[in-house]
Amino acid sequence: MRVAIAGKGGTGKTTISGTLARVLARQGRKVLAIDADTTPNLAVTLGVPPERAQEMLDLPRNMMERQAQEDGTMKSVFIANSDEIISNYSATGPDGIRLLVMGKVNHGGAG
Repeated sequence: MRVAIAGKGGTGKTTISGTLARVLARQGRKVLAIDADTTPNLAVTLGVPPERAQEMLDLPRNMMERQAQEDGTMKSVFIANSDEIISNYSATGPDGIRLLVMGKVNHGGAG
């Protein structure tokens, strides 16, 4: 099962995502939570201590590339093996949830 949650800022996306991830993990499902927000806070919602969340590596932009599709649209695709990406860039939080941070802005002009 894949679930994506998107919408306007301030609508509770992070809270809903974290709660859903924890409920599914507690039911025995394997969960990979991906935080693609430029101000990632999903770690806190998942119960990862703030100091641990700050230490997490965000996914480098060179791990993805934009590719043109047959219909003329562009699609972002990983250029590395997904197991390798998860192993090297995610952290395990409470309830066994793996968390991958993709959208962190590390310096001015990067967002």
